[in-house]
Amino acid sequence: MSNTKKHILSGQGRVVLELAMGLDIGGAETHIVSLSRSLREMGWNVLVASGGGRRVEDITGSGIEHFDVPLGSRNPLKMLRAYKSLIDIVKSRNVDLIHAHARIPAWIGTYVSRQLHVPLVTTYHWTFVSGFPWNLVSRQGDLTIAVSDVIKDYITREFGFDGEKITVIPNGIDCREFRPLSEEESRDIRMAVVPEAVQGPVLVYASRMTPELSATACLTIEAVSRLAQTFPGISLLIAGDGESLSRVERAAQEVNRRSGREMVKCLGFVSDMARVYQASDLVIGMSRVVLEAMACGKPCIVAGPQGDFGQVTPDNVDELEERNFTSNGAPRPVEAATLASEIASALSDANLDEIRAFGLELVRSKHSAEATAYRVAEVYNRLL
Repeated sequence: MSNTKKHILSGQGRVVLELAMGLDIGGAETHIVSLSRSLREMGWNVLVASGGGRRVEDITGSGIEHFDVPLGSRNPLKMLRAYKSLIDIVKSRNVDLIHAHARIPAWIGTYVSRQLHVPLVTTYHWTFVSGFPWNLVSRQGDLTIAVSDVIKDYITREFGFDGEKITVIPNGIDCREFRPLSEEESRDIRMAVVPEAVQGPVLVYASRMTPELSATACLTIEAVSRLAQTFPGISLLIAGDGESLSRVERAAQEVNRRSGREMVKCLGFVSDMARVYQASDLVIGMSRVVLEAMACGKPCIVAGPQGDFGQVTPDNVDELEERNFTSNGAPRPVEAATLASEIASALSDANLDEIRAFGLELVRSKHSAEATAYRVAEVYNRLL
């Protein structure tokens, strides 16, 4: 990008208010943290309002001001309170633009935008439920960002959004945080994270632990247990928290009991996911998990509630790009036997170094946090 274009897209002190339901576990929340940091580095005065969570420290620790606003509640009184709080913030901080990252923040942000004549950008990170009454509270804003082509098509079709006002911008990855390490550094991290598995391959599955995603986690546990004879010492790290974590923990305990060792280790919420990826040989998940892991130079398998795409390769990457590396439209369901076969093939792939290099270059060239922030700034500047 030319220096002239970078100057045009720099914030030059303009104030943008990012809205989120909360800042806890999840790809969208991590994206908001990464985007806010990158925009600040570009000269934007970034403010963030959310219902709080464990990622707030990442925001404030980056020198970005956070406002505790109940943007994740459907309670009418709390929504009214959120509206009044946002009105006060926009007025007192001379906000130039509002950027809402979920349905409730977008709905409340729409009324703030109209009241104060401040432009509103919305980002859709997922295919939220459509139909009555959800379509009534699904707002487009002045311009919209969709994180994949599939989501753009969905919100255009299901919510009636104007496709001409939608820009597809995949979420960005901080390649300074998520980066490959030397073999010695990776070995040291592995010994610290899972010392019993130093002699065998280490796999990682990461996601929120919702009912749907925990089902994939349990199938991954079963798949890994089937590989104990083929890959002695194989271990699986499960990263993520949520309402269904106990289900995953029970599945892990059963496999550990049968194997007579801690084959599966549930880590719960992890603030430093780069360290977990860097300790691994293979990562299973979808969306941001896959991109972060590839930025660390790790091969990945895309599997989730909608099905199994298998290992990310040059042959299927275009299809995965259209879906933001989610399992949407996968060619087959997730099954333990199939997943075990895919894991074995990936770990034994003679072209593993080429696969690692391919994934790393893909993220650096198309999915870096800096590249994403510049594209988001282009959207902002269309309204300013």
